[in-house]
This record gives sequence, C-alpha cells and structure tokens, in this order.
Amino acid sequence: MSRRGQAIVESLVVLLFLLGATFFFYDFASGLVARLLLDNAAANVARADAVGFNDFHQAKALRVGMIPISGRRTVPDGERAVAGAAGERALVRTYLQAADWAEADGILDYERWDGLSHTVRHGDKQSRVTATFEIPSTLPWRLGALLGVVPAAETRTLRTEWPIEDHASLWLVR
Repeated sequence: MSRRGQAIVESLVVLLFLLGATFFFYDFASGLVARLLLDNAAANVARADAVGFNDFHQAKALRVGMIPISGRRTVPDGERAVAGAAGERALVRTYLQAADWAEADGILDYERWDGLSHTVRHGDKQSRVTATFEIPSTLPWRLGALLGVVPAAETRTLRTEWPIEDHASLWLVR
C-alpha cells in the first residue's frame, strides 16, 4: 500500500480546520465588539432620554457610540477630511452640537449609520430603549452560505434593549 502524498492530504485537512477556526474566531470577536458597542450606545440613548433630550439628540448619541464599527467615514471627505484622532474628536464635538439633520449630516457621516435605529418606550417610571444595527455579513458567514451551513444574508441584525429610570418625566412635560 502506497503512502505517497499522505502528508500533503493531512496538511490540507489541518489547514482547512485552522482556516475555519480563524474565520469563526474573527466573526465571534467582531460580533462581540459590535454587541458591546451597541449596548453602550443604547445606554447613551437611554441616558439622553432620561434627562429629556429629544429624538434627534438621542439618534446622534446612538450614532456617535457606534463610530468604531460604522465603516468608512463619508463626510467629510477629500480636502475637508481631518486627520488623526484629535481631528475626529473635534468633528464629533461639532456633530453633537448640530441643531438639525441637515447640519449634522454635513458635519459627519459614516457608511453604516443608515443601518442604525432606536425606539424609546415610556412606562412604569422607566425609559426602555431598543437599539438596532444592521451590520454586513463577514467572510465566514458567506463561506458558510457557500457550504450550505447558514443562509446567504447580506446583513445581520443586532438588537439590544436598555432600560433606565425616567427622570425627565419628573421635571419635563413631554
């Protein structure tokens, strides 16, 4: 019985296993980061609602909280782009001070911000924020779709809920 080429076959099996494990851990880590950021951003929205900020300011808080995984910055671009972390912080500060959507979208925008949404429900002396984020599927999921393991969806939906005590209702009329 010939054993010629057995080492190559075994190496390919091990490499495929390692490649699959790498894809799994990459997807798990990116999903975990997205989930943690969404939880934090939802908490920001809940705090903004609890102190009486309107929907516009809540949405800005959600967007700013999701900047690390929001993809490529689309505004400002070209010669208006600001380099470095200090420039980014200045843009965020200016963005949060915007008075309306037209002004805000002219200051800062990211490619995945369209996939962000939130709803706020009031009751039982609580503000309950539900935040949703559509993230594009990564390579491991597409690979799974090729193998017939998972559906071939282009995006995945992350959703979180964050309750907080509603202090604004004590002081403000809604």
